[in-house]
Amino acid sequence: MKEECINHVAKSVGTGLRNVVQDWKKKGVTLGGKKRGSLNDETIKKLQNFYRKEITDNAPDVDKMKSSIFATLHHCMSTDKNPNHSKCPSRKNSWCFYQRALAKIEKPKSYSTMKTPLSNVVVEKNHASLSKTGINRNFEPMHFSENPKPKRKFA
Repeated sequence: MKEECINHVAKSVGTGLRNVVQDWKKKGVTLGGKKRGSLNDETIKKLQNFYRKEITDNAPDVDKMKSSIFATLHHCMSTDKNPNHSKCPSRKNSWCFYQRALAKIEKPKSYSTMKTPLSNVVVEKNHASLSKTGINRNFEPMHFSENPKPKRKFA
């Protein structure tokens, strides 16, 4: 997949997330801020990078891309009381610390060390937005060649 296509998709996701934060702010719901689990600029940049990685790692399988992207969201909203890793890859070299520990037959670390936590409210308010705009809209125009690198046609 061309790097500029991946970057375009990741940038549009970041813009979409920032717009969702602003839209909910107008309705009196705070998704951004400095509180742990909020959707601030630093977290949005990390999510863009996660999004970019999942596209690159799973191309040209669009369903696998979508599934992997939602796995990262569910992973980020996990807590010690409510682990949510059923969609994360379960292997010894997984990016998911929880599944990686289970694969190595170890006890997973506490979620207090998680670097990109998301509150349930943030994921809930953004899940529909990502489904509508961030994932389906961005993947439908992609055309995959045999090499298997997708090409995106820009209008």
